[in-house]
Amino acid sequence: MGDVETSPLVKKIVRGLRGLAFLATILATSFMAASHERAIFPFDYKADYTDLMLFKAFLGANIAASLYSFFFVCLPPKSLLWRLAIVLDVIMFGLLVAMDSAAIAAAYLHKHGDSQALWPPICSQVPTYCYRVILAISIGFGGVFMFLLIIIISISVILNPLLV
Repeated sequence: MGDVETSPLVKKIVRGLRGLAFLATILATSFMAASHERAIFPFDYKADYTDLMLFKAFLGANIAASLYSFFFVCLPPKSLLWRLAIVLDVIMFGLLVAMDSAAIAAAYLHKHGDSQALWPPICSQVPTYCYRVILAISIGFGGVFMFLLIIIISISVILNPLLV
C-alpha cells in the first residue's frame, strides 16, 4: 500500500479482499460465458450472451478486473507498483459499476420486455439463460463491493495512518 506504513493485519485484509474480488469477477465471467440456451417451443429461439453488446462488455470488464486482481494478489509487498494500486482500484471499480449497471438494465429488458420498443420478454422461453445472466450480474456486484471495500480501506490508511 505504497509508502504508508500499515499494520500486517490491514495488509492481510486487503490481500484477502483482492482474492475475493478475483473470485467474484472470475465467477461472474464464467457464468456469463455459459449463458446460452435454445428454446424450441412455441418457436425456435436461441438466446446467447453474445446477442447483446452490453453482455460482451460486462464479460470484458470482469475479465479485466479478474486479471488485475490476480496480478495484485501475486505482487510482492515491496514492489513499487503498489503506489498505483489505489488509482487502478478506482478505475476498476468505475468500470465494473458501469458494466454491471448496464447489464442489469439489459437483463431487466429480457425479463419484462418493452412494449413500446416491441421488445418481448424472453425469460419465459429461455429460463436457464436468464437465470445464468442474473447470477453472473449478482456475483459481479459482489466484485464491485469488494473493490469498494478495498478503496475505503486504502483511502483510510493513506489519509490517517494513526487510526490503524
